[in-house]
Amino acid sequence: METLDRFDRRILHALQRNARLTLAALAEAVNLSPSQCSRRIARLEEYGVIQGHALRLDPEALGLKVTAFIFLSVDKGRMASPRDAVAELLARDEVIDCHAVTGSHDFILKVRVADLAELSHFLSTTISPMEGIRDIATQVAMNTLKENGPLKVMS
Repeated sequence: METLDRFDRRILHALQRNARLTLAALAEAVNLSPSQCSRRIARLEEYGVIQGHALRLDPEALGLKVTAFIFLSVDKGRMASPRDAVAELLARDEVIDCHAVTGSHDFILKVRVADLAELSHFLSTTISPMEGIRDIATQVAMNTLKENGPLKVMS
């Protein structure tokens, strides 16, 4: 895809803040016609800049009161593929994010669970038994100050 122009960036900026904007409201916000906005959105979707539309839920309203970050180090000699081993974790509903990272650990998982007992159960029955795990460190978030913030699209 060619580079994003200022109208594309304005559209992305506006939609990240409110994906339910009508085309008319979006067009007014970015100073384009609704048809131009529609064509640009379709193009941004086609090229994968817009990767989907999701519904954000309040975890606490669902009883998910604990956010934890699990740092995993793997013994690469004891597993065929560390990414394949972690892949089974990606299918778990508790795992919100997973990143391969540099530094003293290989992966960081972000998990959401109801309480510390559920976190303990997840660690002891899912993470600890995994073949090739060398080290596990867990940190529990005390407060969430910002989450799911919009990506910087304006220059």
